[in-house]
Amino acid sequence: MVEARGEGPIGSSSVSAGMPAVRSSNGRLPEITLPKFTGKVLEFPSFWAQFEANVHKRRDLDNATKFTYLLSNTEGTARNAIEGIPLTPENYSQAVDILKKRFGRPRQVIREHLAALWREPACREMTAQGIQALVDDVTKHLRCLTALDRDPFAGRLPVSEALMPMLRDKFPPALIRAWDTNIGPEATDEEDNLQKFLEFAQWQAGLLSTSMGEETKPSASRQEERTPSSKPSRPERRSVDRIRSTAAALAVVAAKGCPFCSGDHKAEACEKFRQADLPGRRDMARTKELCFRCLETGHMAKGCREGRPCGVDGCRQRHHRLLHPSPMTESARSSGSDSIHPSLWAVRSTSGKGLPTARACAYGPNGKHVVVNCLLDTGTAVSFIRKDVAKILGLTGPHERCRFTTLGGRVGPERRWRRVEFRLGAAEGSGRRGACTRMQALVIPRVCGEVPTAPTESSDGTPARTVAEVEPRQREQRAPLVVDVLVGIDYYYELVTGRIRRAIGGSVAVETRLGWITCGRTARRRS
Repeated sequence: MVEARGEGPIGSSSVSAGMPAVRSSNGRLPEITLPKFTGKVLEFPSFWAQFEANVHKRRDLDNATKFTYLLSNTEGTARNAIEGIPLTPENYSQAVDILKKRFGRPRQVIREHLAALWREPACREMTAQGIQALVDDVTKHLRCLTALDRDPFAGRLPVSEALMPMLRDKFPPALIRAWDTNIGPEATDEEDNLQKFLEFAQWQAGLLSTSMGEETKPSASRQEERTPSSKPSRPERRSVDRIRSTAAALAVVAAKGCPFCSGDHKAEACEKFRQADLPGRRDMARTKELCFRCLETGHMAKGCREGRPCGVDGCRQRHHRLLHPSPMTESARSSGSDSIHPSLWAVRSTSGKGLPTARACAYGPNGKHVVVNCLLDTGTAVSFIRKDVAKILGLTGPHERCRFTTLGGRVGPERRWRRVEFRLGAAEGSGRRGACTRMQALVIPRVCGEVPTAPTESSDGTPARTVAEVEPRQREQRAPLVVDVLVGIDYYYELVTGRIRRAIGGSVAVETRLGWITCGRTARRRS
């Protein structure tokens, strides 16, 4: 039989303040320490649930004793709300009602949870602890809303849809890009929602802690469940290795950047990698465990989804173009290594030169499309699209902070730019039909100044399907072009097939998925 104690005065030897004790059948007194309620609305439901179970509903305690416990377990604004009430049995119910009306109204608690989600500090670094803490805080508030009969995921237009844009921006830009890449632009409502996004963020935090050697601090309950001698079995280790190999490209690469120099560019754009000779590049890729087909981490060549062959000089082997053992690769490396820069904002004097420009068609997510002028530039680490063109296509996306470096080493201020995704394909009338290339680009008001068009003809019989035939009148007038899309090194090799034709006068025709383009020295023009 269980005997209850606790009717003695607060502070006596039998019962201490805030710790009502219950005598068990073996004579021991387990002590339960109640939390102190300071007046924070979000803490009241938890406080009252514990106080109600341990004090309020106990029949062996009179109201005066309960009132004493209530006073001893409140402080701050909560204590001030009931401190002036005389400590009598009759006033205990009044004190409870005051606390419930002031701090425990359901609508007030719901609004505080929503406000807490808005005030949640953002996590800008791709770290396991930061992402995990943010996921835990957001999940806690969402669960509390569900417990208050306000399920944020219920209804035709759930609250989670309104919270999704705001909560997304609190996570690192690299994680948001990985999420957008993972779901794709045509994801359904079941795939693209706040619950799935939080699960994805939780998964990314686990990948970071596994792949980057971070250790997240487990909760107290988790620590109690573990024993010092417990070790993961071999199947569990294989599972961890499998997760690391298949998903590291979404988290680890996004956080580290270039595997060779840790810069903010892909491996194929790394100057250190491009300056090395072919055996050196192979050794570098092998040391960093890069895929020989796409130069990405997280998988090997046999598991790579890149299905296109090399294409250099008609090569059908499935390796990256920079790993192709041909003179073209070496010449491309030596001629292009000195022009690799994080970004390109100014066009150098091009008197007597034709820049690689192409006429293409850009497609938005809702079927909108517009004809654009493209400039292919291997000296730019990322791609850009003009703001007015992105607006016409209805492109939206997350913002990220960037600092651009121009030619000459000048570093611009850090600003927020929007990253959007669209498809780029051959323009109508080019005679070239094929799949569009899906690419991402930063939205900027002006890509660069006007650039001269490519030569209109070549003396060695360049294939007829050249960009020069898209608009012959404009080419004949040699009017300068306003660049709408600048394709950087991040998508340059997605468009170039590797076939080239050289003219006697110095011009070069390069085959791309947008058609043949001509660039290089212009025979007719002398500087």
